[in-house]
Amino acid sequence: MEVIHQLFEIFPYAVLGSIIAGFICAFLGVFVVSQRAVFLGASLTQASVAGVAFSFLHLINLEGYLAKIFNVDIEHNTFFHNFEPAFFSLAFAIICVLIFSQTYRQKYLTQDGVLGTMFVIAIALRIIFIQKSPVAEVSEIESILKGDILFIGATQFYTLLAITIITFLVFLIFQKQLKFVTFDPDTAMAHGINSRFWLLIFYLFVGMGISLTTRFVGDVFAFAYLIIPSSIGILLGKKISQVFFISALVGSVVPPISIYFAFILDFSSGPTAVALVFIVFLITYLAKKIFT
Repeated sequence: MEVIHQLFEIFPYAVLGSIIAGFICAFLGVFVVSQRAVFLGASLTQASVAGVAFSFLHLINLEGYLAKIFNVDIEHNTFFHNFEPAFFSLAFAIICVLIFSQTYRQKYLTQDGVLGTMFVIAIALRIIFIQKSPVAEVSEIESILKGDILFIGATQFYTLLAITIITFLVFLIFQKQLKFVTFDPDTAMAHGINSRFWLLIFYLFVGMGISLTTRFVGDVFAFAYLIIPSSIGILLGKKISQVFFISALVGSVVPPISIYFAFILDFSSGPTAVALVFIVFLITYLAKKIFT
């Protein structure tokens, strides 16, 4: 109990932010796994990391322009001081999504082929950007790129909360169209729903959610919680609503528990969160095999 009190006292936004990050990844992951576009998650996380690495080149001084427009001091303004990495992370993810969206019912290019290409290109670009960065040591940039749950502050938490609320509302308002195009594209066509348009909307929000989550908690955490909680939900849920509920529950509950274990065992919080959710998946899978 004392450790929990210490965690909330020292890392309040990290604990709450881990819940939000796990929830948004797990929620979006149900759609991604159901679309059999798991590699999309890997490609988006790497594209997001490449965007963050690009921001360290400072080829475009967005923070300076915004500081002049809004008349603020960048050094003492948390939002503007960290604007470029988040912006380019999102921009690279959106470019990735726009390219991928063009492969829908494409005769000449397969989705796996396009995603594989984007995945390796993103990794190559990240390496190039880091090597050419004039502002810091490579090891320092790499530590920033990896992200850490414990580094989530007030700005990161409220950013994650805002994107989670916006994404959830969009999926709630347009649930009919998005469920049809992701789970039953043939019925979508029969109802005259523009599958290409709604898939683009879906992928844009997936890209937005993944890029910002990756920026704050790292690519390993984002990709793992995009895939593993939704896989647990699919194993246990008999209805779509149950799959969403179980996935979101696992994604929300496991990260703060992992922070607790990481704190008392002196482990890194991100990898601990990934290892713990994998253990939950393994137990679920074995129980499913034994009792059914």
